[in-house]
Amino acid sequence: MRLKRGFIVATVATFWGVCVQAADWKWADYGLPPSKLRTCTPETRGENDSWWLPYFRNKLKQPRKDLLFIGDSITDLWTYPADHKYPGGLDTWNKRYKDIATNYGITGDKTQTVLWRLTEGKSLDGYTPRYIVLLIGINNLLQNDTPVDTAEGIRTIVRYLRQKLPEASILVLGIFPCWEKADNPIRAKIKTVNAEIRKLADHRKTFFADIGETFLERDGSISKAVMRDLLHLSPKGYEMWADAMDPLVKALLAGDGQAAVWKRLGTEN
Repeated sequence: MRLKRGFIVATVATFWGVCVQAADWKWADYGLPPSKLRTCTPETRGENDSWWLPYFRNKLKQPRKDLLFIGDSITDLWTYPADHKYPGGLDTWNKRYKDIATNYGITGDKTQTVLWRLTEGKSLDGYTPRYIVLLIGINNLLQNDTPVDTAEGIRTIVRYLRQKLPEASILVLGIFPCWEKADNPIRAKIKTVNAEIRKLADHRKTFFADIGETFLERDGSISKAVMRDLLHLSPKGYEMWADAMDPLVKALLAGDGQAAVWKRLGTEN
């Protein structure tokens, strides 16, 4: 069959365009696929780099434990005491995770800044955690990234971790609910993201859990006793997080499969 010259030219041009795009993609060396989404493109914090970069580098000085937590302020604040200006979950952390876990949470981070930390920031160079808990995405939604783009950013992080640490077990947590009322528009966006990232679970090395209902009142509202500013957890909220997550973490550490994980949690996936 003969092909018209125009078709050949167009096909070659398309192919060449893809090659050029891939060649120009500075993150190809890290195995990240080319993307036009900012949620999938590693970046630092720009005007906030003056505090963010030193804070990030200081995180890398922690003892490197088998269990690694990755996330934003909600993860970061595990290490803040109850009497801090921004009270957090240090008491619970010390009781439950201090001896087994490293905390790579940084306040204000989004999917793209986590990607930068993992790639250009070399967070995992010389570090091979066996278990990872990932909670990220709320800052993307609050800063107007769409649920679809936010989910794609989370998916990109998980794919990178799977590539970088093929033997690690990853627990992806659904984004926690926020703001007081159940009918707040952000709640629907969170549910959309969680429905998408649930699909990341392969039930072998990657697991998903949505424990957000742990923090809700019967009418779906959120109390400041649990989330002190209706976004960040109170010390009580961190204890509740640990209670909900511990069966999952223990199952991962024991090497149990998906069925055992959910049996311990007492829910169905």
